Amino acid sequence: MPIVRPRLIDYYNIPVTQEEVDFAIPFLDEDIPLYLDPFLLWKSPSQQDNALHLILISTFNKLGTIYLQSEDKKEQLVNILVELSECSEVGLGSGKTKKGLRISTKTSNEILELFSMIPHYKANGFSHFEEIQLYVNNISKDRISDFACNFLKSFLIDFTQDECRKYSIPVKEFSDVSK
Repeated sequence: MPIVRPRLIDYYNIPVTQEEVDFAIPFLDEDIPLYLDPFLLWKSPSQQDNALHLILISTFNKLGTIYLQSEDKKEQLVNILVELSECSEVGLGSGKTKKGLRISTKTSNEILELFSMIPHYKANGFSHFEEIQLYVNNISKDRISDFACNFLKSFLIDFTQDECRKYSIPVKEFSDVSK
């Protein structure tokens, strides 16, 4: 008999509860309605969380700086932001499947244009990445979370591997076919 809405621990028969682990136990075939909130990284008393927020902001502001300085790289930066707008691997958000949709090039351009249109961002960059949703339609907590997950993917991969080892969750290596 198949498991309805299987979670990772059900599939691998791992005897832990959500309260016992430091990660959200994912469903295998749909997102869970949780989000990575960059503001909480900034607000956290943890220096590691603060450093992750700084990485996120610095990386995004670097895209904005290049966008302002290099006319010939604008299209490439717009495409990079489109790619970063969905992080299906993490399984967070409001999707009914693990396959989400990316933003359009128009929306990506609107985001990068904030660096041109708003004098404070042009001079200083963003200090809070989630402010984007105040200026650009179709950008909400789910999309902000996806951007944040992609910018912080290296940390999330390391954390996931550590937790898998800790709880004997099977892992396997694979090649990134998108490259």
